[in-house]
Amino acid sequence: MFLVIVCGALLITGVVLAILWNGERLTVPHLPGADAPTRRHRAGLRYYVWWVSVFLVAATASSILVTGAGGRLVMRLLAVTSPQARGRLTEAGELVGFITLEGTLGYLLFGAIPFAFASALLYLLVEPWLPPGRLRGPGFGVLLLVTVSPFIDPLRSDNIDFDIVGPGWLAVLLFAGLAVLQGAFLAAVAGRLSRSLPLMSRRNWPATTVPLLPAVVLWPLGVLLALAGLVALAFPRLLPALLAARASRMGVLIGRILLAVALLAALPAFIASLVSIWAR
Repeated sequence: MFLVIVCGALLITGVVLAILWNGERLTVPHLPGADAPTRRHRAGLRYYVWWVSVFLVAATASSILVTGAGGRLVMRLLAVTSPQARGRLTEAGELVGFITLEGTLGYLLFGAIPFAFASALLYLLVEPWLPPGRLRGPGFGVLLLVTVSPFIDPLRSDNIDFDIVGPGWLAVLLFAGLAVLQGAFLAAVAGRLSRSLPLMSRRNWPATTVPLLPAVVLWPLGVLLALAGLVALAFPRLLPALLAARASRMGVLIGRILLAVALLAALPAFIASLVSIWAR
């Protein structure tokens, strides 16, 4: 019961933040001194660290407040509505009806955190291509729902859990709502943080390195980010050029076409998954 209360409080916090900061636009900082040859490499690294910080904070916060707490509560609610399934094993090898600290940690490490970090990275990539204003975050959530959920999770039709717990229509509504909330939360936090997080400097480096701590805890990810940081240091114009290209008029047009193609390509599988799960 204690874990359920904690998860409920965390999810409510995520919902409140998504509502309060809804409509926040990602604001990219200006790089002073980036044109000076002696400062160009340091400027490129500072720019990279800023983006990594936004990514890590948004991903970590959403993995705890939305995909972590929200996903755990959805599982608990589906277990409550399926008393006949109590004690049965899920696809992940967990017992239905029992919410334990070990099970919660396992879900965080192998479910909530990977999904939250992957979706945060994807959001930062496609952000200029999404609908403007307050629809940006929820629109990204719908994009995740249609293009990812029927193939990976949470609405994969061949997941045996939907044969154990239900009803199917409730599972569809809960997981769909959670996906939309994930998109809204990522947009809200990333936008809010982008306006308040300064570029790293000699004066503020203690404060601006705090957002990098998740990369230390999740050290495999930290190694990858460190290697990418070396690339950003060696080629300081590469990341700004790529990000500017994706946000240009032509980049936005091409990006939105790609998103539309992805949605249309995934739509049949998404509808088939919905029909299959809803009928169970």
